[in-house]
Amino acid sequence: MNTLLKTLFLFIIIVGAMSCGGSKKAEQEALAQARRDSIALAKQNAISPIQKKYGAILGVSPKKIDNVPLFEFIDDWMNAPYLLGGNTKQGIDCSYFTQYIYHDIYGNLIERTAQKQFDAKDTRKFKKQHNFKQGDLIFFNHQGSEHKSITHVGFYLGNNKFVHSTSRKGNSGGNGVQISDLTKQPWKKMFVAGGKKPKFSNTNTVEN
Repeated sequence: MNTLLKTLFLFIIIVGAMSCGGSKKAEQEALAQARRDSIALAKQNAISPIQKKYGAILGVSPKKIDNVPLFEFIDDWMNAPYLLGGNTKQGIDCSYFTQYIYHDIYGNLIERTAQKQFDAKDTRKFKKQHNFKQGDLIFFNHQGSEHKSITHVGFYLGNNKFVHSTSRKGNSGGNGVQISDLTKQPWKKMFVAGGKKPKFSNTNTVEN
C-alpha cells in the first residue's frame, strides 16, 4: 500500500473514531439533560408540607392547594389573636385580615371595614353558596340579613371552608385567625352573602 493510500486509510479511521466519540458524548449530554429535566419535573410535581397540611384541613387533595403563597400567608397568621381594630400578629380584626390577604396575595388594597367591603361598587354579591370560588369574601351578621349591618367578613378557601379572624373560640380553644366551615353553626345562620372582588388591581389607595 503506497503512502497516499495509507494516509487516506488512517484519515478514515481517525474520522470514524472521532465521529463515534462525538456521538457518544452527545448521547451522554442528552441523557444528563433528560435526568435534569426529570428532577426538575419531580420537584415541580412534589407536594410541599403546606399543601399536605392544608389539604388535610380543607379535606381536599394536596394537589388542589395550588396557590401555595396564599396558604403560606395564612399559615404565618394562623392563631394570631382577635383584636377589634388590631392590625398586627399581636391582635387583628376580621376586615384588616381580609384587607391584608387581598393586598399581599392579589395586589388589591380593598376597603378597611367589613361593611365597606360589602358596599363597595366592585364587590359583586351573590347568595348561592355553590358559586363560591377561592378568594371570594363571605359576609355575616347575627341575623343573616342583607338589611342589617355587616359585622363580620371571611375569605373563602374551598370545600365550604373559610379563613377569618374572629372573637369566637375555634377548635384550638382560642379566638383569632382560624379556619371554619360555612355549613356549620353559627356561620350557616349568620351568612349574608358572598362577594367577588377584582384581583391584581392597580388600586393604590382606598377610603378608610
